[in-house]
Amino acid sequence: MSNELEKFQAGRYLYINDYKCFVPSIINCDWQWKDAKLNKLLAEANRQIGELNAYSLLIPNVDLYIQMHVKVEANKSSKIEGTKTNIAEDLLDISDVVPEKRDDWQEVQNYVKALNYGILRIREGFPLCNRLIKEMHKILLEGVRGEHKTPGEFRLSQNWIGGSRPGNASYVPPVHTELPECLSDFEKFINNNKIDTPHLIRIALLHYQFESIHPFLDGNGRIGRLLIPLYLQSKGLLEKPCLYISDYIEKNKNEYYEKLNLVRTDNDIIGWIYFFLEAVIETSKEAKEKFKNIVKLTQRTESLIANLPIKAENSKKIINVLYLEPIINRNKLALETNIKLSTINGIINILVEAGILKEITGFSRNQVFVFEEYLNMFG
Repeated sequence: MSNELEKFQAGRYLYINDYKCFVPSIINCDWQWKDAKLNKLLAEANRQIGELNAYSLLIPNVDLYIQMHVKVEANKSSKIEGTKTNIAEDLLDISDVVPEKRDDWQEVQNYVKALNYGILRIREGFPLCNRLIKEMHKILLEGVRGEHKTPGEFRLSQNWIGGSRPGNASYVPPVHTELPECLSDFEKFINNNKIDTPHLIRIALLHYQFESIHPFLDGNGRIGRLLIPLYLQSKGLLEKPCLYISDYIEKNKNEYYEKLNLVRTDNDIIGWIYFFLEAVIETSKEAKEKFKNIVKLTQRTESLIANLPIKAENSKKIINVLYLEPIINRNKLALETNIKLSTINGIINILVEAGILKEITGFSRNQVFVFEEYLNMFG
């Protein structure tokens, strides 16, 4: 079955007691369109993501840098939901985080774990499906503020966005009895190999659909954004999971919510897809630029370290840890590199003197060091 995006019908309202909920239409079909601007944006988004993919495969140590991308994505996606930690705080050990921010810190760590779990499962050949989504959701809510809201399970009661109850909410997703049909259609569309709808159009539709279904009692926004890099990885558009659009969404948060809402109120799915493709284009460009700058920095740093009185074997171990954890203390660096603490102390002093590391606590004990120039590239 083939449908035109210009004739998209977002869904219907179901009246329940004193409120109405929105039930999105099924999306598992072959989508076509005549819109010229959409074609232009799609071509540019495919070009940019193709270049990013090619570039990511040429970079040495790219998996280390991607882990930093994941941590930044976790910060930005969680910030959309109201967490207050900055990237530097998210990279600290919990004992170094001020007590009032530790819950936020834990939410970001859970996001990193959930995303890395999804990346690993897909790399192992597991399909992106409702089961994997529930497994990631369980990790996301473990031990944090939503831990009592059935982690890892689709909801069995009504939820809503804004307001104090469904009757005065800004958006009420489908009643839970509609979820099995909605989610079955959603999963089929992810893995339908018989249709020709391009993958970037499909993930735009899938993200909108997931946010409209809102299948969990908590964590829907974060899981919905997690799906984007995992879908691109699972379909081979990116061999490395290096495209994360939460930063773009956070900077354009009002427009993001407005575009999603206009689909439901005005059937304007094309307007939402414009926004999504523009996010992919801008994010791909920024990711490429970031990778280029990181390569220049790493070459410069490694050249500088080579001329310092540090054993080559030790300097390689240390720099690889710093790419992954650019904020670190002496004990952790010794543990991660398996180098004696006395040796680490001497090396850190040399790196501080050379301007590669900077001490950020101002204390004489329990010091924390930052690889500042590298960290700033992800800020």
